[in-house]
Amino acid sequence: MTEIRFIAGSGRSGTTWILDALASANKLRPVFEPLHPYVSEVGHQYAHMALSADEEHPELRQFFLDVGHGRGPRLWTQFRHQRRWLLPPSNEFWSKQDAGRTKRHWAKFLKEMPRMTLNGMRRNPLIKCIRANLMLPWISRHLPSRVVLIVRHPGAVIESELRGRWNPSFALDRFRRDTKLHELTKGRYVSLLHKKLEPVEGLALRWVIENQWVMESAAASGISVVHYEHLRSSTDSGWRALCGALSLSELPNEEALTRPSQQSATGRSFIPIAQSKTPRWMTSMAPEHREQIRGVLEAVELERYHMNDPEPRHSGASAVSITH
Repeated sequence: MTEIRFIAGSGRSGTTWILDALASANKLRPVFEPLHPYVSEVGHQYAHMALSADEEHPELRQFFLDVGHGRGPRLWTQFRHQRRWLLPPSNEFWSKQDAGRTKRHWAKFLKEMPRMTLNGMRRNPLIKCIRANLMLPWISRHLPSRVVLIVRHPGAVIESELRGRWNPSFALDRFRRDTKLHELTKGRYVSLLHKKLEPVEGLALRWVIENQWVMESAAASGISVVHYEHLRSSTDSGWRALCGALSLSELPNEEALTRPSQQSATGRSFIPIAQSKTPRWMTSMAPEHREQIRGVLEAVELERYHMNDPEPRHSGASAVSITH
């Protein structure tokens, strides 16, 4: 392994779909969510942490090198299961519902194990993480890496999170205590972080913190920004830009691009944007939720996305320029 290819993005931004599509097309070893706080001490310490490029974190650097070489918490990074899901502690296994949940985890694990085992035998890694956005400048400088940030419209992300009952509290609590974050962003988010927020406002603020500053500093840090919406369009220009940023030669085929994410619910429909006139979030999200998201975007003066427009607005901040 001479170089680590790294995909980052907020949760529900399509990063798993992109990981699997690119890994399959280019015979790479997919490495899944190494900074999950429940699967390693390093993940628990560093998840969602902001790092400046000039800091030294030798234990974090070694951790990423280890997972890049196929070491570390492999049950999670290779097979995408946690030990407690397959062998739950006694206090999480006392009802029929608990038994049914464990049975479903085992069925999924056994079904996917042959494919995941073969994928794990590939030499060159492709790492994806939804808890590393704020350390991407550090990763770009301290690891032999190519780094891409995937950004998806906050309306689409939050609509998906609401369906999945996501809770932003863990990340927001970390952001409140992160003095480096407030130093790097010149205190831009302090007042909102200490304000009483509605649940949707909390999800919107987390999205903003995970994406705004990184997009603004991407070009200077050697980070490429690729918008999810450009990858779901009818042309392949977005995928060519993404592959170019990661120095990959093969674009995913149509089958890979229409296959549901490994993280999606079985049987959930998966319709490219080009086949749908209006994204689901624009028609299904409650008006008050859209207004709450709009309020957070306006409070931090984020102009790349607007709640009346499903597409990202043009900006010169991205290291990758994508045109249709």
